[in-house]
Amino acid sequence: MALRTNKIIKKSVDSVQKTSVGTSYATAKKATLALQMPSGFPLAFHLEGLFIRLSSLNSSPTKLTIKITTDANGDEAIVTGTESTIETGVTTATDGAVVYKIDLDYIFDSSDIYVFYKTDAGTVSVDAVELTYHE
Repeated sequence: MALRTNKIIKKSVDSVQKTSVGTSYATAKKATLALQMPSGFPLAFHLEGLFIRLSSLNSSPTKLTIKITTDANGDEAIVTGTESTIETGVTTATDGAVVYKIDLDYIFDSSDIYVFYKTDAGTVSVDAVELTYHE
């Protein structure tokens, strides 16, 4: 017999543009994502997908590496360096996107997590970072 379960997918977005993201992680250019938490900690979430929109691709970057941390300094990683190929736009080659499948359960003590990124070459502007997750 099949059992049907329902889950509510939530989304957190940081749409503050970070310009001149280069070949090393920078604390000044991280994305801050606030998880929608009911009162009280800790709380377990399942992280699902990370979607990053890019523009101003300069000097031929082809890959974006991310890491997700629980601290603003980027020292306490819950997702370690993960690389994805930049998919450029069909009509605008200087726009692009990367997508990451996370599939991770984690018990959070705080509602904020941080995404750091770096390119393999050149620079990009990070226009938006979106994370989907559920309880």
